[in-house]
Formats: sequence, structure tokens, C-alpha cells
Amino acid sequence: MSRLVAESLRKTYGRKAKTVAVDGFSYTFEPGRSYAIVGPSGSGKTTLLYLLSGIEVPDSGKVLYGDTDLTAMGEDARSRFRARYFSFVFQQFHLIPYLNAYENVSVGLYLKTGKTDHGRAVSLLRSLGIEDPNRKPYEYSGGEQQRIAIARALITEPRVIFADEPTGNLDSKNSEMIFRILTGLASEGRTVIIATHDLALAEMCDVVLRLRDGKLVGS
Repeated sequence: MSRLVAESLRKTYGRKAKTVAVDGFSYTFEPGRSYAIVGPSGSGKTTLLYLLSGIEVPDSGKVLYGDTDLTAMGEDARSRFRARYFSFVFQQFHLIPYLNAYENVSVGLYLKTGKTDHGRAVSLLRSLGIEDPNRKPYEYSGGEQQRIAIARALITEPRVIFADEPTGNLDSKNSEMIFRILTGLASEGRTVIIATHDLALAEMCDVVLRLRDGKLVGS
């Protein structure tokens, strides 16, 4: 698997009174490692994830995955690349309410390949503790819903997994469980990058990157 490299990323918002969200961020993310990005609210954590994953493009700087420069791509090409190599887990579970757990997981693979894989979807869910995949999202706890969301992210076999405050809506027990699942994925050779405000959970990652005012101030 390839390295994900950020080179001098800068991102601002606004026209007249500009707000600097990310300011000169450079770092190399290695496969097989888990990374926590921590910092106070407004430090640029979410914006940085969006830049690294190609959801947004920087005002200046580059994001490289292997030999591919994401920042040189058009939006459609970047979207196809992201679908092929990356997956995202959000704070909000974003499960489709009228689909059961199996269908929610399968839709991610279908959108990417036009196919489904019942056996793999069910196996992923069971590996994450979801034994009955036939219930609708509202019939699961918050922790179970997040595990379904993780299974949906994994069904496409991504090389890099981004998670934006994935435990923000969960209690401490479920939060620790979700972090253990996510950080454990790095042992499969994936790169795992998690934005979190929880410093205790962040310490479960291999590397903790500290942001302040959009700048990397420690690791």
C-alpha cells in the first residue's frame, strides 16, 4: 500500500475577511499505522480530513497518494479515485433509515461496482458484533449503528480510512470499542486517520498529531 503525503497544505474560507482553516500542514502518513488528529474546536481537524481525502482541494499545497497528485485532478476524477481507495466514517451514522443493516452495508459496494456481495456484507457485520443484519437502523443502539457504518466503509476494501469524530455521539464504553475497531484496521496494512477531541481515545492510536489554528504543533 502507498503513503499518503500532505505537502504545505493551506485552506482559507471567506472572501474579504478570510479564515485560515489549515495553514502549511505537511506530513507523511504510512500504511499500517493509525493516526489521531487532535485539537480544540476550530483547529482545522475536519477541514484537514477533507483535504487529505480529496473531498476539498487546498488553496495551495499538494496531497499525494503514491504517485497520484489528488490536487491536480478534476472533481470527477478525484471522486472516482476516492471511491476506489478511500472510505469515510462520520460522527453522524448516515444510515439509510428504510434499509436494514445488510442493505446499508451493501449499498456502498453497489455504488462503487454495481454489484453486491451478500456473504461479505454479513461476514463484516458479524465480525463487528452485528448478528442480526435484518433490522432497520432505529432498532440498533448508537454503538451498533456506528459499527454498521464501519462495515459499510470496509465493504469496498479501502486502503485509507478517514474517521471524523466517530465517537462524538457515543458513550464511553462504545467509544472505546469503536476506537479499538478502527485502530485495529491498521494491522491489516491500511492507513487509519481519525479526527477526535477525546485525548484519552487518541492515545490508542500509533501517532497523535496536534493541531492549533490549522497548524501542526506536535506529534
